[in-house]
Parts: sequence; structure tokens; C-alpha cells
Amino acid sequence: MNNWPKFLPDPTSCARGFALSISFWLILSVLLPNAYYSSDGFSSSDWESPIVVAWLCQILLFAFYHWGLTKFAEWVEIRRHNQQPPTVSAWQHWREGVIAFLTLPAAIVMGIPVIAIFMLPLRSSSGALVALILGTAIASAYLYHFRFAKLLKNILKFLWIFYAELLKILELLLVPVLTGTPFFLLTVATAKIVPKQLLPLTTFLLVICVLLSGIVGYAALQYWSAHLVNWAATWWPADSPGYSRLQARKAWKHNRTATSQSFVRHTTSWHLAANDTTNLIYLNLIASVLGAIGFLLFGKSSEWSETQEEIVGSAVAVVWVAVWHFWGWPREVEIARGKSEANKSQSSAKKKRSPNSNSPPPNPVEQDLNQLKATTGMNRMKPVRRSTPATPEVPQWYVFRSGEAKGPYTKLQLWEVQEITARTKVRRGEAEWQRAGEIPELASYLTQK
Repeated sequence: MNNWPKFLPDPTSCARGFALSISFWLILSVLLPNAYYSSDGFSSSDWESPIVVAWLCQILLFAFYHWGLTKFAEWVEIRRHNQQPPTVSAWQHWREGVIAFLTLPAAIVMGIPVIAIFMLPLRSSSGALVALILGTAIASAYLYHFRFAKLLKNILKFLWIFYAELLKILELLLVPVLTGTPFFLLTVATAKIVPKQLLPLTTFLLVICVLLSGIVGYAALQYWSAHLVNWAATWWPADSPGYSRLQARKAWKHNRTATSQSFVRHTTSWHLAANDTTNLIYLNLIASVLGAIGFLLFGKSSEWSETQEEIVGSAVAVVWVAVWHFWGWPREVEIARGKSEANKSQSSAKKKRSPNSNSPPPNPVEQDLNQLKATTGMNRMKPVRRSTPATPEVPQWYVFRSGEAKGPYTKLQLWEVQEITARTKVRRGEAEWQRAGEIPELASYLTQK
């Protein structure tokens, strides 16, 4: 296959393309017979349902194709090499079906010129079916050959991130509204009772109550989302997409501590709620600034056209997504993983350390002795010496055994593991081989046999 022309689809891509085209158009021919060349008597509604059914069938068919070919390959491998090949997960079969499902619309659109060329000399429904199959098959083969599914995956991944962050922003906006609804209703119910002089105070209290209730709502969502992720991580199949991400999320501090702490005591959820509240304040400030810019450009909001409203709304949404993506989400991940507290503890430890940071820590035994002397009334204190931690020995000794050098070992490992004697040949690093009895520093590590 190394000599295969790069501009031509490889045999595997051709087989997948023809299988996709044949299965789709044949199913459609069964559902809509004699409707390929002339659409007389057929409305658009007559075409919609059969096309959708034939399109959805590709997921099941290509999953079945992949499963059947996998079983055949396993049978051939066992017959030829008498060994069991690696198992293929169920997700791989469904993945092939999803790829076919996403490739088919692009193949039909790209194959329109080829289909038209093949259809020109044909005047029958069966000939038109052949033209449709050939045109779609050629386009599908090229799409498979140039990895259209990978390009589509990157596009869908980008769109997924964008819409997931839009949903997060929607959550930031809706949670205070839902949790603050009782306070809104209470304010409306008591509006006629409260004097007008207290209206600023009641408005201020309403804002504070809505903000505090929103913080509680954010914390509750964060706390129960941790439980949801932990529950999903227990049954999610290991060979399915998203498994590694679920296991990584389960190992975060936010998820680990949620199983052992109550909602009120779960500090990470409250820290995440504070981060959400901060972002909510930023979003409102951004909306105010962009609204003022829109006022300067287009005048009063009541006079805006539909296009101008869409421009301002799109600008607000894009800026909100950018703020959350580049600031809010990284901060949330940092809090959920527990890195922020670790960084704070390290910085506080550095501040408490003496200027001579290279000096070893005080000897704890002498500190305890001085404290004991102070409590018994003894005035003479022994100066506390710095305890120098013992540096571990670097393995650098090799032993000549069974015609080859083994190691490296420390001196203690020479005695415990290799049980060297005075006649054992050893060397340090790349030095010459010597008998262990000839090296004075190994005298205490020799085994007497």
C-alpha cells in the first residue's frame, strides 16, 4: 500500500464508500420505487420520512458490517496462527456506524456533479439508481480516504465546547432567577404594605437575598454534580469515549471529598459557588458595557431593528463565552482539583521559613530537651543544632555474575541482595574489576561463606 497513488482512494475506502452508497440508495428505492428520475406526483413531504429512515439505518448496518468483518478476521487469525486476537469493543462497531451516518450527507452533496454526469444519458429509473449509487460511492470513497470523519470530529468538538460553555452561562443566569423567585414574590406581595420611604431598603435587601440564594444554588449544583460524576464513573464502560475523563474527574479533590462530607461542610463546593458568583458579576458588567456601546452606535434600544438586536446579542454571547473559557473555567478546574490550596500552603511555608532557606531544619530532639529544661527551671539551654538529613547513597556498584555485569547497587544492596564475598568481582562505575576483599570500604559488607 506504500506505492498506492495518494490522489486515489485506497481499496478499504472504496469498499466502505460503495457499501454506504448501495445500502442507502437501495433502502430508499424500496421505500420510494420509481421515484429517482422523475419526481412527478411526489411532494417534499413524501421524500422526507423515507430519506430519514434510510439515513438512520446506516448506523445499524455499518455497526453490523464492522462486527461481521471483525468476527471473520478473528476466525482467520485463529485458523492461521492458532492464537486469540485482541478483542474489539462494542463502541468500535457503533463508531463505524456513526461515521457512516455523518459521512453520507456530505457524500451526496459532493457527488451531485458526478451523479448529474452519469444521469444525463439515462432515461429509466433503474439507470438513475445506478448513477446515484456510483456518484455517491465515489464521493464517499474520497471522504473516507481523506479522513473526513476526523475533520468532522474536530469541528464537532469545537462546537461542543462552545455550546457547553453557553449552557454554563445559561446556568449562571438562571440559577439566581430560580432561587430568588420566592423573594421576588414576597416583595410583590408586600409592596402595598411597605412605605415608599423604605423602597430603597427593600430593593437592596431583595438584591442581597437573590445573590445569597444564588450562591446556595450554585453550591448545591456543584455538590450534586460531583455525586453524579462519581456515580457515572462506577458503571461507565472502560472502552467507551469519555471514560478516562470521568476517572480523572473522580480523582479531583472536589469529587473525592464529596463522598465523605455533607453539603454544608463541603468547602470546595462553596469555593466553586463563589467562582460562579464572581463570573456572574463580570457577565452583568460586560452586558452593561456592550449595551452602552450599542446605545452609542444604534441609539435607544426601543428603536433597534431586529438585525441590530442580533448583532448586540451575538457580541454579548461571544464575549461571555470568551470570558468563561479563558478565565472562569480554568479557575474552576484549579479549585476542583485542589491546586489553589496546595499553592497557598506552599507559599505560606516559604514565608515562615527563615532567610537561610538552605539550612536544614532544627533537631526536634534537642528542641524537646530545651523545652523540658525550661519547664523544670533550668536556665542553661543547649543550643539547637541543625540536623543534617542523611543523603541517600547513589547506586554505583556492579557485580560480575554469570558472565555479565549486574547492577548498579548500593553497598548495602551488595550485601543484602548479591551477598558478595571476598572473592566476588565488583567494580565502581566504569572502573576495573576487582575482588571485593581488595576494596577496604566493602570490608564490612562481605558475606562469610
